[in-house]
Amino acid sequence: LRTINLQTMGGNQSKGLQSSQVINGDSVSSVESVNNATMSQQTEQQEAEKATESKCPMHQSDGSYSFDWRQMFKAAQVHGASGSKPLSKEQQEAAKKPKSNEAAGGCPVVHDTNQKKDEGTSGCPVHPQYNVYSQPIDKTNQMPKGVKTQLPTAMQREELSANRVSSTIPKGGGDGSSGETWTYPSPQQFYNALARKGKLGDDTAEEDMESVVALHNNMNEKTWSQVVEWEKQTYGPNKPKLLKFAGRPTDLSPKATLKHYLLGHPLPFDRHDWTVLRDNGVTVRYVIDYYYDETRGDNMETGKLPEMHDRDASPTLLIDVRPALDAPEQLFARAVKMPYKIWSAETTFTPMPLKGTAQMSTQVEESKNVWKMIQDSVKESPVDDSQSLENMVISESEAKDIALNFASTLKSCRSMQKRVDACRTEDECMKASMDLTMCLGPKFCPVQHKSLVKTLGDDDELKIEAALTTLSECVAFQGAKRHIAQEQHPSIFK
Repeated sequence: LRTINLQTMGGNQSKGLQSSQVINGDSVSSVESVNNATMSQQTEQQEAEKATESKCPMHQSDGSYSFDWRQMFKAAQVHGASGSKPLSKEQQEAAKKPKSNEAAGGCPVVHDTNQKKDEGTSGCPVHPQYNVYSQPIDKTNQMPKGVKTQLPTAMQREELSANRVSSTIPKGGGDGSSGETWTYPSPQQFYNALARKGKLGDDTAEEDMESVVALHNNMNEKTWSQVVEWEKQTYGPNKPKLLKFAGRPTDLSPKATLKHYLLGHPLPFDRHDWTVLRDNGVTVRYVIDYYYDETRGDNMETGKLPEMHDRDASPTLLIDVRPALDAPEQLFARAVKMPYKIWSAETTFTPMPLKGTAQMSTQVEESKNVWKMIQDSVKESPVDDSQSLENMVISESEAKDIALNFASTLKSCRSMQKRVDACRTEDECMKASMDLTMCLGPKFCPVQHKSLVKTLGDDDELKIEAALTTLSECVAFQGAKRHIAQEQHPSIFK
């Protein structure tokens, strides 16, 4: 067992790397661990971020949800940077005027110029946030940050596309002159989000990610079209923009609660809260519940991916969009304005009925099971690689393939392994270890190796290091998998 202090390629950071490489016949194992102090700091930071993530006016300090009816009689205000103190009339007028966002450092809210900046911060009053894909957001551009968001995971078997598609949803928070829109995650980013939340199971096929992302994009476009229709019919001429969004799959909205417990409607499988920015600087929160009705057909019955703007695609996915009851204006819009517009045929918008169809009533129990699974998944800790290895069962045919693959690969990498065994200095061991990893990579981890080779041309040291770490983790995992196969089928490895 050798402990190597691996200096990062940038030369300004370092992390501990434990590497044990043993060859006995045709076995190789490699184990790496990241500095515990760094992981502890990241965990504390994430916990602090989660503690300040929800700004829902119905969210109480004890975690429950209730509605303060007094706020129904408060006038809508343009709020300041802290989100709690309404701006004065002069500040509201200034907030409505187009202005550069450069001084705010890209912060996606209107700054109160009288607010004092905290020492050691960028001056942006928005706390760090995660988007609905469980990705940390860069506040300067509201995009996922981190060099690994577009890199494959250590256990990934198929190469996924890193191409991202631009939506038609305008992005709020800038000066409004660029016409910038939100960009959807790539299949690789979507897969990484599932991996980060520990949602990669036997039913999560990598080859299905293209279809999942296509359905996701189509559903968001349909959601935005309904938000725009609400704004048009209940507010008037306006060019709304999406300022921010949050996924809240474990929180039942008041309407969904009423529909389920009083009217026997199935539970939603997801919920989003979207904050819309109007031309005058006022923000309006929209609540979106997503339902599934299996009796309405098959989302992929044609065998084709749904087009992003096809309003008739994915018929089994139902969307219930409405403004949140955060002010009297929204109550009047929901109770009077939109119903009148529908009655007078001034809009083609069709709201979801409070009571489900007879076919949907047969799916109530299934929706309860899905809801329980969602609640349980939040309580459970993500399954790491070590836990997945403990429960791994390898078939005899798979064990044979592993044995043959290791035998042929190790034969071609024998010289690299000898260099690892003979190294004496830290620098020699580090280079020999990396050479052995690069030799084993194309055979054991082709997806991760290809990703590393591709990043070498990007001249991004952090990205190269991340790709190299992922390849090392993959090789280590394959070595551990080979060890388990030998324990379960010892006769094959004699």
